[in-house]
Amino acid sequence: MRERHICTSLHFAGWMLVLLTLVATGCHRGEKGLVDDNYQLFEQAQQELAGRKFQAAIRKLGDIGLINPIETELDPQIKLLLADAYFFQAGTVNVVEAQSRYEQFLSFYPLHPRSAYARFQVGMCLFLQSEDPENDQEYTYRALRHFDAMTRDLAADDPWHTAATVMVHKCQDKLAAHEWHVAEFYRRRGFPIGMIHRLQRLVDGYPNSRYRERAFFRLAKGLEDRGDLEQARLNLDRLLADYPSGKLREQALALKDAIVTRLEQSKEQGS
Repeated sequence: MRERHICTSLHFAGWMLVLLTLVATGCHRGEKGLVDDNYQLFEQAQQELAGRKFQAAIRKLGDIGLINPIETELDPQIKLLLADAYFFQAGTVNVVEAQSRYEQFLSFYPLHPRSAYARFQVGMCLFLQSEDPENDQEYTYRALRHFDAMTRDLAADDPWHTAATVMVHKCQDKLAAHEWHVAEFYRRRGFPIGMIHRLQRLVDGYPNSRYRERAFFRLAKGLEDRGDLEQARLNLDRLLADYPSGKLREQALALKDAIVTRLEQSKEQGS
């Protein structure tokens, strides 16, 4: 019994010796095995990402720290590059993972020089998860709040302030498109009150939207059809003031003339 135990122990010790030998030699086998230089691995991961080899980059980043502890100054760079590796693959699953990675970076390094970039990328992840304008816009609203907060927090001359401002306008335009599509749905279904409500939200809430001029005109028509001539005229005045050279200028002038005529006739009949 004792001899069997000794043999088993020697057998186990032999396997451990083989394993330790493999690990020791693997540390110096370059690309065929583990690399003990974290900076070298990081540079390799950067090269893989530059070549759009996203999974290879993720694997390289995963190898960092397996042999030697990760250097303090390298850790934030690893976290950010890993988030980028997921983000640039596209696809909802990868975008969600990227968002989590960027948020992790910000929780660890809120004052890092690249924190504004990571914050911008969180907003982009939210925006990329948003639905088409015809559908629910929860993520567009979340992205808008995120980018709007960035414009308030960052200095006006910060490049990421400029980038966030651009995305604020993109979010607003998408939300305006949503209001337009819902208004059109109500119009086609014969619900003028719903249409008017949505168009009013569009013209008041999204002043930079490409839908706004059309929304003003459609709103004025809807109000005219319901007999609210004074409000229809006021919205046409806003259209003409905000879009003096707009595509709908002539139609707006013609509609306004017709409405003014009806208002004058109504006054004459009432006197």
